[in-house]
Amino acid sequence: MTATPTAAPARPPDRVMGLGFTLRCHVGFLPIEADILQTLSLDFEAETDWRAAAAADQPDGLVDYAEVYRALRAHICPRRYKLIERVAEDAAAVILAGFPVDRVRVRVTKRPLDMPEIGAVAVECWRTRAELGLA
Repeated sequence: MTATPTAAPARPPDRVMGLGFTLRCHVGFLPIEADILQTLSLDFEAETDWRAAAAADQPDGLVDYAEVYRALRAHICPRRYKLIERVAEDAAAVILAGFPVDRVRVRVTKRPLDMPEIGAVAVECWRTRAELGLA
């Protein structure tokens, strides 16, 4: 009996992460939140392919964390949001549209003003370029 060759397992994607990006914006649907700038913490994990840049030890084609932060701040901070879920969706769209990533996970965390006994609440989403029509 001859052994059947098996396909090599798919290579897991390379990932880059940004943790604790601080954004100050208006977010919330309760009257107590309406006019108060709140601090959000945003984390992201993006799937990309950095092999060529790593081999050359050059930053060309990589995700620039400072640029991600500037893009997120420019898009999110001037707006008023009712939901942190919407902030997460917008952040995912900004990262996917502006940077060389195929898929991104975004987590948005905030301390609820109306619940001082709760340390924080968070939402998280995974989005792809294809889902946003960017493929």
